[in-house]
Amino acid sequence: MLILSRLIVKEWFKNLVGAILVLFLLITTADLINGFLQGKEASQVLLEYALKMPELMSRMFPICCLVASLFCLNRLKAHSELISILAAGYSYARIYMLIGICSFFMVALQFVNLGYLEPMANKVKRQEIQKSQKSEGKYLTRSSLEGGKFWYKSKNYFASFTFYDRRQKVIKDLEVYYFSDTHMSTKIIRSKNASFLPSHKWKLDDVTELSNLKTSTFPIEVYKKTQEIILEEVPEDFGEFEADLTTLTFFKLGQFVNRLSKTGLNTNEYQIILLNKIFLSFVCLVFALLPLSTIFNPNRRSSSFGKNVVLTLFVTILFWVLYSSAIALGNSGKISPLIATSSIPLLFFSFVLWTFNKNRKLSI
Repeated sequence: MLILSRLIVKEWFKNLVGAILVLFLLITTADLINGFLQGKEASQVLLEYALKMPELMSRMFPICCLVASLFCLNRLKAHSELISILAAGYSYARIYMLIGICSFFMVALQFVNLGYLEPMANKVKRQEIQKSQKSEGKYLTRSSLEGGKFWYKSKNYFASFTFYDRRQKVIKDLEVYYFSDTHMSTKIIRSKNASFLPSHKWKLDDVTELSNLKTSTFPIEVYKKTQEIILEEVPEDFGEFEADLTTLTFFKLGQFVNRLSKTGLNTNEYQIILLNKIFLSFVCLVFALLPLSTIFNPNRRSSSFGKNVVLTLFVTILFWVLYSSAIALGNSGKISPLIATSSIPLLFFSFVLWTFNKNRKLSI
């Protein structure tokens, strides 16, 4: 049985490597040609290509698992090896389990890619490509979010906040530290909520203002129910800070979402980003098992390879359409983040289990 297991594992990984190389070369050729046709410098084309790869690989790895299983079974059928394996007492369940174990290599690789390589690429992308000269001058420094708050520096003040609600255009836990031309602190304003008004104005709720900071006397503290202030930033600018979330690794992002959820704020979009890394890794296992229903017809004459390819591609397209729709519903708040990210992968995994049980009963 060990020899038969080695045969299946060797064939599966051989086809996996072939699928990765072919898709990698296709994507590389298309992307590099497109970059050079746009008249970009070679260094810029290569940099942009390298930064795109983690995102492209997150879509490519599940398809490679599917292709590896499909071609592996077709190769075993073509040489009548699959019939011999089953005739030797190798069970259908063992083949499913063996391919599943093999796919865990891709599950782990996908998790590392989404949880660490993609955030690293996004960090470099924001530093080297997406920063315009305008934003560089406007925001001289920004935090890495690891402390739980966003920090930035504007013209004559530092500011920090916990969360920005893009739909309502509201800043949570805003603190503004004003300083003079001589870099002396002048006043501090703290507010629970800040709502955007026209002409760079923001309406603050539950305001505490500390003034008279430049003198040697004790600061003056004043509480106001509401207050209007002028900030250089507009809602679109605050949206830029949230892009830094994509630069956090899996566990750091999890810690940030956990801290934010304790404030009672809506964290659906952030939870989806976090859970997406888990379930897109799980998809590699699902895609590796999808073609295995064909092992119940081990004779190469009883099943059409072309038909299996078309059916598998159809299932793949259907999966990504349904998964993207579920993520969109989750981002809009119509369904929970867990349902949005897990429902479609678990649905397809249930289909794999159903076809296995159905065909196994028929084959007995």
